[in-house]
Amino acid sequence: MKKLLFLFIAMLFPHPVVQDLDINRFMGRWYVIAIIPNWIEDGTNSYDDYKLNIDGTIDISYHAIKDGVKQELKQKGYVNENEPARWKIQFMKPYIPFYRAPYEVIILDSNYEYMVVGYPENSYGWIMARSANMNNKIYKNIINQLESEFNYEKGIFEKIIHNIQ
Repeated sequence: MKKLLFLFIAMLFPHPVVQDLDINRFMGRWYVIAIIPNWIEDGTNSYDDYKLNIDGTIDISYHAIKDGVKQELKQKGYVNENEPARWKIQFMKPYIPFYRAPYEVIILDSNYEYMVVGYPENSYGWIMARSANMNNKIYKNIINQLESEFNYEKGIFEKIIHNIQ
């Protein structure tokens, strides 16, 4: 019952999203810089690869290393045609039928070098970048923006370790 109530609230109170997102430019690799800890993602060297399909959906592959073992999740994104920064995500591997999670691009650098994916009610969040390292000043500015514009708590995000050679 609690999960159903949360899903209902999440649908009612989405974040404002980035306007005029260029979906083709958005595709490619995004490294996870920081996350709000969650039940599905846990590891180092994590990143997502986004690939636009002919039908307009997006294949998303999440990669990480957890306890020395490579992890991979497969997802499919369904883009809102009226708001391309708002998607629904379906988990494909592991497959979770009948559920599509919200995906909201709430911050995006004008050069597409970093972005933030928010989640209704601020229960999840991802700070991502095109490279595995982010300038600390940029990171702090993002955290401040998340607090002032989206009511995220400053200390809730945890940085991901990237030791890619």
